[in-house]
Amino acid sequence: MKLSLRHTTNEETPFSAADGWVNPVRFREAQFLIWCARAAVPESLRRRILDVAQSGLNWPLLLELAKSHGVESLLARTLTELCADLVPSADLDALRGRVEAAAAANRAGAVDLLQLSRAFHAAGVSALPFRGVGLAAMIYGDFTLCTPADLVMLVRRNQREAAHRVVVSLGYSLRGGASEPPADAGARERPPVYLHGTTSRQIELLWAVNPAWVIFPIDRPEVWGWARSVSLDGRTIKGLAPEEAVLVLCVHGAHQAWEQLSLVTEAAGLICARRLNWKRVVTTALEWKCYRVLLLGLALAHRVMDVPIPPQILSLIEVDADVVCLARRMPKSLLLQQREGLDQHDVGALLFTLQDDWKARWRYGIALCRSHDPIVQTLPDWCRGRRSLHWLACGVSPVHTLSRWCSPPASIRHLFHR
Repeated sequence: MKLSLRHTTNEETPFSAADGWVNPVRFREAQFLIWCARAAVPESLRRRILDVAQSGLNWPLLLELAKSHGVESLLARTLTELCADLVPSADLDALRGRVEAAAAANRAGAVDLLQLSRAFHAAGVSALPFRGVGLAAMIYGDFTLCTPADLVMLVRRNQREAAHRVVVSLGYSLRGGASEPPADAGARERPPVYLHGTTSRQIELLWAVNPAWVIFPIDRPEVWGWARSVSLDGRTIKGLAPEEAVLVLCVHGAHQAWEQLSLVTEAAGLICARRLNWKRVVTTALEWKCYRVLLLGLALAHRVMDVPIPPQILSLIEVDADVVCLARRMPKSLLLQQREGLDQHDVGALLFTLQDDWKARWRYGIALCRSHDPIVQTLPDWCRGRRSLHWLACGVSPVHTLSRWCSPPASIRHLFHR
């Protein structure tokens, strides 16, 4: 059966291609941005983009959307190729100015990444770039097309001290002024962030996606075992294999509620740019317990960016009603009815719904209740098990609060465990 993720209602009126629509749940400028913000714009869309640009757009709104969604460079490239003469000159000049500044920042970031990768390699520290210029080089073949961001390096947790010494030797210091990395605090440990003394560039050493209530480890044997070479500015560094990269992107996107179009664009671009071993992708997702998180990311790539997905994978998406429902609701700010969308406030409910089985879902639910996340008191209609989670919160949250209130301060707690 062919999968259709298109949101329809009885009140919808069909729009022709000349009207600039393929999905009436999005407004005109949002759909135009989706067409333009791609690793490669297919020929079938080029004529449509030109027709819509000729019919008129709210250009300031379009450019503001591109900025907030982190896809200015992709939009500028498409507009320059197809319809630069139709864009108001002031708007186009402003866009090009920001894109040129972003490209310069990314070139500086690439230099820093190469230096950091060489230093880690010389010290015997395993490290892979997480998003940013390293990932953009793999997806687009051009690292200047991503939004400038601080460097984030994936490292082995058991090499954290060695990684700390390498970063410090390059002129960085821990943000906050500490001279030593924090002691291992278990699953709740926050990855350290370093600040360069002269350039003010930041580096974060990451081994997990770690929001306040749960941890998702990325420091896994598969990540290091399948790592492969990535070309960056004519040189080679180690990077994530595409199969693991697409999983990491889907996990990261879910933890951000897929609010930015750039998250969807990156996942879609990676799928299109690389021949993925889909069996390995699905098997690894099951082992990592992020199978339904993967399905949502793939559903968004297919629904929003028209990415071709193997029929077998589409069938898996189609039978998961939660995934199909959620894929209609993101990215929120591109929807015509934005009250139906998801944002950062919904992340807890989203990840609760996307747990792979009921045991994982309720373990996650208990973690949500213990964290006193406000979402458990205002669960959205789409959240699976919302009523049960509400009653669970009524029991867990007061008990957890009481236990914390009755516990002795950390400074004297050791006296009770002699």
